[in-house]
Amino acid sequence: MTRTADTIAAIATPAGVGALGVLRLSGPRARETAGRFLSFGPSGLEPRRAVVGRAFSGKEALDRVVAVFYPGPGTATGEDLVEVTAHGSPFILRRLLEEAIAAGARSALPGEFTQRAFLNGRLDLSQAEAVCDLIAARTGRAHRAALEAVEGALSREVRAAAAPIADLLVRVEAGLDHPEEDVPIVGPEEASAELERARVRVLALAGTFRSGRLLTEGARIAIVGRPNAGKSSLLNALLGAERAIVCPSPGTTRDTIEEPCDLGGIPAVLIDTAGLTADPTDEAEAMGIERTLRALERCDLALLVEDGSAAPGAEDSEVARIVTERSAAGTVIAVRSKSDLAPASGRAGGLAVSAATGAGISELAAAAAAALAGPGGEEHAVTVTSARHHAALRACAAELALALRAAKERPESFEELAAGALRSSLKELGTITGEDAGQDVLAAVFSRFCVGK
Repeated sequence: MTRTADTIAAIATPAGVGALGVLRLSGPRARETAGRFLSFGPSGLEPRRAVVGRAFSGKEALDRVVAVFYPGPGTATGEDLVEVTAHGSPFILRRLLEEAIAAGARSALPGEFTQRAFLNGRLDLSQAEAVCDLIAARTGRAHRAALEAVEGALSREVRAAAAPIADLLVRVEAGLDHPEEDVPIVGPEEASAELERARVRVLALAGTFRSGRLLTEGARIAIVGRPNAGKSSLLNALLGAERAIVCPSPGTTRDTIEEPCDLGGIPAVLIDTAGLTADPTDEAEAMGIERTLRALERCDLALLVEDGSAAPGAEDSEVARIVTERSAAGTVIAVRSKSDLAPASGRAGGLAVSAATGAGISELAAAAAAALAGPGGEEHAVTVTSARHHAALRACAAELALALRAAKERPESFEELAAGALRSSLKELGTITGEDAGQDVLAAVFSRFCVGK
């Protein structure tokens, strides 16, 4: 646990040269500490008013700066907060931080500003975690999910799921406390119905992790197929840039090429691979095929490209079998390339695309995004993006299943076992919002942050 009585300081802008840089101070002596190296002193730092002056190191002027004092508790951290904006020179910012420390501040730990916001009740734990996701968001969809979580969407959903569980627990415990009552406060049938509704709701929220995980971790999409099927051309078309060399000669691609892209709002890495063939002509081609198979084993989705202008053969079926068997996720989209050329007889099925004209490319991107999201991926209003939250929701659902089993199998004496399981389920939900998060969880969460946030 951090020492919240300390005043902390850190550079809040990224490393490197920039137009502007920001030094943040938070804590009970933030105003006094900043005033010691600013020309206008602590008294010149009026609440929520930008003040222009100079920053000094002793008698040496460091820069002209703009400083703003935000009195707590209505600040981002829940404490007195000062932000000093200077020119974005790493030298100037480093000297400002040194002056703040010399004036009595302590260098902030990674994520300590956000941790103080959590400890001071400005954010719950899921909101604090989402701040990190918001900073790292690479697509509009990832940004939207992170911003909604920062603004409390996940917290509200978790608390809404917990409310009927807590209500049922109160009634079950009342039955345990007053066994002399002739009519039980909550019977096994009523409890079973409520437990099943709660379990389904929790599992539905947990189910959004399949697509939510991709918003933070990104998706790996392998483009595979026989040599000269049009894989590199498809990569370039999806990227909208000439990244891979395209040549009429088969076997041009010998190694995997990985490129990031925004695929329907999902941050993805497209992987162009060497062509799959049963009879490699040399050692280099064999090594390329081995790397293709490794890419398949690590991908979230495979695009199986078949040359739509060439007649299908036995090797097409063999390649399709290999791709289906080796694809880690088991999700494969068949793509029929070169749709601008005359279609070969016997070649049917698959999503028709043309890298030359762009036909079908946007449809393929949409199909890939939908396949990654999975069934119902867009239906739930709140998306779970954290593996920690997903594990807690699954554990909560497991506890509810225990209580449900007790109500069905031991209706005459289910209350005690059900009460214990209900308490455990609420504890699991509490680890998401922070009410029941231990020090090890807090340390793991805030270690993800950079210094200054």
